[in-house]
Parts: sequence; structure tokens; C-alpha cells
Amino acid sequence: MNKKAIFYGIVYAVLVILFKLYIIRGGYATDNKFGFYYSNIVSVIFILPFYFLALRHIRSSDYNGVIGGRECMRHALTLFAVAVVIISFYNYYEFVTYGEAMAENYYRSQEFIDYLHDQKNLKEIDYPKIIDNQIVQAKTSAFKATTGKLFSYLIIGLSGAFIISTFMKRQAPKTV
Repeated sequence: MNKKAIFYGIVYAVLVILFKLYIIRGGYATDNKFGFYYSNIVSVIFILPFYFLALRHIRSSDYNGVIGGRECMRHALTLFAVAVVIISFYNYYEFVTYGEAMAENYYRSQEFIDYLHDQKNLKEIDYPKIIDNQIVQAKTSAFKATTGKLFSYLIIGLSGAFIISTFMKRQAPKTV
């Protein structure tokens, strides 16, 4: 394992955790659409520049500007593995600490009630029952919630590692 890839994985994970804490502690997780809907996908896509920076740094300092595709992929996956493990622990902590309150705030918010109004087959008298049912379902296990967030990391993280590794590999110049 390359120490630089581990370092970049830790830095990425710390920045994502700080970003998510800012969203939650600032009250943006339930009060606006970005915090509730898009903050997780933004933090997942944020790994792509870290792949580029880490591979560029490793290529120039450890390999004298020449690195194969397998080596690139190995370093990108090291970064990915370190980041996913740290972020998974944080996601577990986040669900245990803030999950119930966030679910309760969202399902009792005007935004969710407006969503229920938009549904054609629902009666307004059923709204309290639906809201209570949604809150109970949102209080599932922390492990289930953590693994649910991992799928986006697996899809974007692994495919991004492969694509960026393909672009970052560099062969030695051919001498004639």
C-alpha cells in the first residue's frame, strides 16, 4: 500500500465528514433540498478529483512520471478503500446520532405534506397515519442505513477509479 494513497483517502474522508457535519449541524439537512437530497451524491462525486490528485502525485514522485494502469488502479483502490471504511463508520455514527431527529423533522415538514398533496390517490385524512408509518420505517437499523449509502460509493467510486486510472497511466517514451 502506498502511504500517499492512504493519506489522500484520509484527507478525502475527513473533508466529506466535515461537509456532512456542516450540512447537519447547520440545519441544512432538513430545511433545504440540497442538504437532504444532494449532499450525499456531492460527497461521493468529490472523490474523483482526489483520485486525480493522488495518482498525479504518486506518478510524479514515486514512479518518475511513468506508471502502468495496474499500479494506478491499485493506488486508486487503496484511496477508495481507506475512504469508504472511514466514511462508513461516520455514516453509522450519523444515523445513530442524528437519524431519528432528521427523519422526524422531514416527514413532519411542509415539504413532505406538499409531496403527499401531489399524490392523486391519497386522502388528507390518511396523512397522519402515512407520516407516522414513514417515521417508523426511517428508524430502521443503522447498519441498513449505512450499507444503503455505500451503494453510491461503490458505483461512482469504483467506476471513477477505473476511468481515472486509465487516463492517468503513462508509458515510458519509446526510444529508437
